[in-house]
Amino acid sequence: MEQIFIAGPWITEHEIKIVEKAMRDWYEQPYFYCEEFQRVFAEYHDRKYALMTPNCTTSIHLLLTGLGIKPGDEVIVPECTWIATAAPITYLGATPVFCDIDPESWCLDPASVRDSITENTKAIIVVDLYGNMPRMDELLSISQEYGIPLIEDAAEALGSKYRGIRAGKFGIGSVFSFHRTKTLTTGEGGMLLLDDDGVYERCFVWRDHGRRPQARWPLVLQLRSNL
Repeated sequence: MEQIFIAGPWITEHEIKIVEKAMRDWYEQPYFYCEEFQRVFAEYHDRKYALMTPNCTTSIHLLLTGLGIKPGDEVIVPECTWIATAAPITYLGATPVFCDIDPESWCLDPASVRDSITENTKAIIVVDLYGNMPRMDELLSISQEYGIPLIEDAAEALGSKYRGIRAGKFGIGSVFSFHRTKTLTTGEGGMLLLDDDGVYERCFVWRDHGRRPQARWPLVLQLRSNL
């Protein structure tokens, strides 16, 4: 019986040559391809910063950590999503609060969000499911009204737009997945997009084991000089 794959990358000679070049430039241009990907990806989505992560789950975990989510806090998520959207909430000891979805878009329903907000609600995670996007203007209005950060899980919506604005531009931060089943794949991996300087600084430090953005290159040069 012939196996039918649900998804797969389009690989040309261009991709093969880039991978080969990255391997040949391993020592001469450390971090170049990751940092260039971050720059271009942020620019495409009209965001100020981008941070690559091992996967989208890590991106959500990182952002929630950067926002100071802690035990006792509640984070609103849609009832219909991949478990990775909600799992990082539990990593921090917080509680996921599952809300209804819109029957047309299958995305978070603003009315259900409003009904679910309590004094413990510290973040709202919206999910762009199957390329669809929720009623972002209403959700952003709720976020601003209550002073609760909105996070956009755009893992399945690379290239989608809501009223002319790309998925990944909404909220205090947005996350993407480059899993093998996604529109753009690196085999595995994720991305966190941000505009806020303070949140970016905190997330960078958490991701890079205490090193700040300016500290990486001097450390690399020092390590190489000691070889």
